[in-house]
Amino acid sequence: MNILLVTQIYPEPDDGKGYEATRTVEYFAKEWVEIGHRVVVVHCPSRFPFIYYMMPEFLKNEIRKRTYILVPTWSSTKTFHRQEYGIDIYRQPMRKWIPSQAYTKHTMSRQCRAIGKILEEINFVPDLVAGHFSNPSTELVSRLSKIYYAMSSIVFHNDCSAKNIKKYRIRENIEGIRAVGARSVLEAVSIKEQLGLQKTPFICYSGVPNDAVEVNDKICSKQDYKDGIRFLYAGGLVQKKHVDAVIKAYSRLREKHREIELSLKIIGGGSEEEELRELVLKLNLTDSVCFTGRQPRKEVLNEMKNVQIFTMISQGETFGMVYLEAMLQGCIVIASKGGGFDGIIEDGINGFLCATGDAQMLENIYEQIIGLDAKQRNLIGQRAIDTAMQYSERAVAQRYLNDVIERN
Repeated sequence: MNILLVTQIYPEPDDGKGYEATRTVEYFAKEWVEIGHRVVVVHCPSRFPFIYYMMPEFLKNEIRKRTYILVPTWSSTKTFHRQEYGIDIYRQPMRKWIPSQAYTKHTMSRQCRAIGKILEEINFVPDLVAGHFSNPSTELVSRLSKIYYAMSSIVFHNDCSAKNIKKYRIRENIEGIRAVGARSVLEAVSIKEQLGLQKTPFICYSGVPNDAVEVNDKICSKQDYKDGIRFLYAGGLVQKKHVDAVIKAYSRLREKHREIELSLKIIGGGSEEEELRELVLKLNLTDSVCFTGRQPRKEVLNEMKNVQIFTMISQGETFGMVYLEAMLQGCIVIASKGGGFDGIIEDGINGFLCATGDAQMLENIYEQIIGLDAKQRNLIGQRAIDTAMQYSERAVAQRYLNDVIERN
């Protein structure tokens, strides 16, 4: 099958520091190639006026904090073609004057023509046009699938809000798309209601690395706490991740349990790092809290093998593959309640759910975990492993494709 993937976000070799794009779409493309399909990715980043890229770093950080919009590098405005993992990847920027505004219909038409020219040059006729993220993919998938008489699919990433539906003309374009997906159960229900769909969107989960599934320890036995309790956070150090709440809850727990050796490792980087380091200093935690900076995925998985509790209670988390990776290593995972992991983590069964950014609730969950005996904790860790084993990259990519084909 020929698959055309259209996406606003895709990792590129010239991504700047602080603008490391999620690899979610890349993982699907890689697995589809492994299965035997031909995949072409058209990456459609926004191209803003030149002055936008020349802003000083402190101003870029303020934009990240207030709007969660990442400021890309100037090189991202250039068209670019490369091949990787057997995938043809074309970067085809789209001009936009103001961040978060909608592209005009004229711009959409011009982009469709540009994509059509690319496909013609490589003699590629798509059987399926699949898109990720609401803007511009919804409209591009709707238009392109009609041009090529192809199957169609769009997956939203927590970006199908009432505001975006109107701004990005989603309702009028969704009629031309047969398979609609979401990144969590809660998001699927919301999309169905807001767009008035007859069918609930399918769930497009992320997967953990195939090799990690194959080599991980299948039995959880690390939750005895004989040598203390090791905590971990891995992710962006930005405001919406609420890493400060993790530090505060950990600090209170440490005050109450001086008899237990506790440590917290924080992996990642971002605009809040300096403030978080100052918070650790203020709470006198420098002897037990360690910042490692950004780490390769393999190193993060190794760290997860050595810790017992993983926490990320961020805002607007569409899925969070890092949760699955931690579960695969037998960690007791605490995720955001009402976020993208509802339906995978069952509270108190294979992990715990905490209100976003709620340090007090998080502290209570930590106390609950410590109050369990080793057998109960290892049972939660074992259930976490058993759950994560069902979500390898290969398994979820095949499930995603099957759902799309079935709905077309």
